Amino acid sequence: MAGRYEMGRDVSNDIRTDIGRNSGNDRQFDYRGDLSKSEGVDLNDGATDTTAFNESSEVGEVGKDLNEANDEQLDTILDDFKDDNWSDLSLEEQKQSMTDLADFVAADTGNENPPEIVFRDDMPDGSYGGYSPDTNTIEINANMLDDSNEAADTIAHEMWHAYQEQAANDPNNPRAQEYQEGFDNYITPDIDFEGYEDQMVEAEAREYAQGFKDRIAVLKGAA
Repeated sequence: MAGRYEMGRDVSNDIRTDIGRNSGNDRQFDYRGDLSKSEGVDLNDGATDTTAFNESSEVGEVGKDLNEANDEQLDTILDDFKDDNWSDLSLEEQKQSMTDLADFVAADTGNENPPEIVFRDDMPDGSYGGYSPDTNTIEINANMLDDSNEAADTIAHEMWHAYQEQAANDPNNPRAQEYQEGFDNYITPDIDFEGYEDQMVEAEAREYAQGFKDRIAVLKGAA
């Protein structure tokens, strides 16, 4: 297997690892820690330097505006992620709901080679999952599916990284070089947590995933 475990959650700092590089040049799995205390990045917050991201962001152009979308298919999928419904699902049904959401995101982003979703029960405690560009797989911690919001967040976040990887390798994509530079110069949270949070590839993935969590909140309010 091309990737290897790097780090799980630092409980004191709530640090998680996204796409990085090992001592060679192969990027590692994107194991994300507990996001239960994370609100995501407010891209309109002047305290956060997201100028470069805002100027070049493709989230609004490629992904749906999930707050405005009137998509019955999406709402049907996300209905499973409402707390009461999620707790009534079996583990296999939860896995299927996450796979259905991944399929929706693949179609939404136009991913022509969507990653395989793999559920594992031997991943580090506190890690929800991650994307490996080397194997084009998203590995999900099957022991961390109790929180439906984080389940949806993980799928959307990692599927956006898969889209970024596809774009980086597409010579016809106007942002190919930008994405590749983002991966080549990836900042890990153990080196610079603020830099990790602010870098374009992570800010994009968080914004895209936050849209799904916001949409689930809308559905909860409509129930």
